[in-house]
Amino acid sequence: MAKKKLMIIGGGMAGMVSAIIAAEAGAKVTLLERNDKIGKKLLVTGNGRCNISNQCVGPEKYHSRTENIFETIYRQFDLRKTRDFLTSIGIDLVELEDGKLYPQSLQAVSVVKALLYRAEEVGVEIHYHQRVLDIEYTNKFRIYGDEQTFYGDYLIVATGGKSYADSGSSGDGYEIAKRFGHHIIEPMPSIVQLVTDNPYSKSLKGLKINAKTQLINRDTQALLREESGEVLFTEYGLSGPTILQLSTLVAPLLKEKIGLTVAIDFFPEDSIDDIDARLMTRFHQFPSRLAEQVFNGYINQRLIIPLFKYAQVDHMKQAGNLTKEDRNRLVAALKNYHHKVEDTYLWNQAQVTKGGVSCLEIDSTSLESKLQENLYFIGEVLDIDGDCGGYNLQWAISSGALVSQHITNA
Repeated sequence: MAKKKLMIIGGGMAGMVSAIIAAEAGAKVTLLERNDKIGKKLLVTGNGRCNISNQCVGPEKYHSRTENIFETIYRQFDLRKTRDFLTSIGIDLVELEDGKLYPQSLQAVSVVKALLYRAEEVGVEIHYHQRVLDIEYTNKFRIYGDEQTFYGDYLIVATGGKSYADSGSSGDGYEIAKRFGHHIIEPMPSIVQLVTDNPYSKSLKGLKINAKTQLINRDTQALLREESGEVLFTEYGLSGPTILQLSTLVAPLLKEKIGLTVAIDFFPEDSIDDIDARLMTRFHQFPSRLAEQVFNGYINQRLIIPLFKYAQVDHMKQAGNLTKEDRNRLVAALKNYHHKVEDTYLWNQAQVTKGGVSCLEIDSTSLESKLQENLYFIGEVLDIDGDCGGYNLQWAISSGALVSQHITNA
């Protein structure tokens, strides 16, 4: 019986997992990678430590503007199967903070090398510097590269989206999908820093602080999402894990002209009354000190002056001369420090692409195109994106594995 011939475009996590599992099942696999090495984007994930998955994987962690097909795919290749696969290629996982799973080495390069070693062992044929110029299909796929033409019975598109463009993610997969009649949901940056108009951003640049953050619809005051953890102030606005989580909702809402605000609560465990009582005690204890001096030891030094300016309270007043209105403004600033969201930051800083090939045109159990037989889409190229915390690599693994199992078992 002739071997099934699979063509895979893209050597990221999804493409490599798909290639390995198909080759292990006896298929002849050819993988085309436009870079000079595989896993270029994978190397920078998790700040170079590679946050592969999360103990809290669930459909609520994923987003789609067409159809959220994550759960259907994940049920067929879940975290247990993911662990087994990674162990089989030499990667053991360890859990760090908040359920996040990393390779035991805490090095993304270990994962990339393990994928490459296993791909070589099972006979995956990898062609580097291969940019796809055109694709035709009669009874098989004919892929035209810069200098070579490739043929296969099945085509798996694993090109990623547009995030981290320096890694080679240029949106090529969208053009391939369009050739076969697919619609593309407008790609937008996700898990990305936010540009805000707060006038004190420059003076706070580099400050990290733990707080509760809320994304709020400025027109209706509706709470859209809430996160707690580290916030990083930047020259252009806000970053840090909590902000990256909030950002998963931002780009489409701004596109719809919805005004957004990030509200920061510096003392989420304390009520307004608690903070007011604390400030009253400090003001009574040090009535002759300047107001800004009374905050020494209470909040981060770099936050003191911006906080007073934001609250429109004179920081040079003596504490004993502060009015109740002054105190109320300071309490409000500590509990509700607003940043108006103006934009998401640079595309090349986005960790994930929101949008992509419409999931309405994809079989939700096999990820095969409904418009072209034997054509499959996996990973970030589809209109599925996950939260920050390893969820997107889990989607890459589950989708890549599921497709190869479907093809080789057919």
